[in-house]
Amino acid sequence: MKWIDGNQINFKQYTGEMLCEKLSSEMWKSCKMEQWSEWVDFIQVAYFIIAFDTELTMEGIFTFLENSIGHYAPQIIWAFREIGDVNDANVLEEICTLCPPDFMRGEFLEGNHQEYEITSFNENHELREEIVERIINLAGKLYLNTDFDIWQLLFDFVDRKIAAL
Repeated sequence: MKWIDGNQINFKQYTGEMLCEKLSSEMWKSCKMEQWSEWVDFIQVAYFIIAFDTELTMEGIFTFLENSIGHYAPQIIWAFREIGDVNDANVLEEICTLCPPDFMRGEFLEGNHQEYEITSFNENHELREEIVERIINLAGKLYLNTDFDIWQLLFDFVDRKIAAL
């Protein structure tokens, strides 16, 4: 199988935790985000969760919605569900319904099929104050702001996928 840089890798030599550590140390220099669809599913899951965690930890939810990683919100929500983290999937999904990442980056185009709450924005296409407060409240329910250990879920998920190879 191929690693994120395109080289062959024997996943069996790693635990889930070791592989996630390798991914987190190499993902920003070894690949382009656009390559994600070429990777095996469990690497995609780990990649999107680690990328989301990095963005959220360093910059916060509004920067996530404005930056290019926000474009991958559906994949991040899928990744949360894959590891069994329904809460974070649902919270992020609700945040993205209130404020679609494509809209925040000024890339919202007619015909975009992402549903969103049009009443979230004022006449200047800015988020209304009560929506900003709602998003802040929802972001407080994400794993980073609770005692929930998402990492063990991710490591166990990757362990199971490696064992099944």
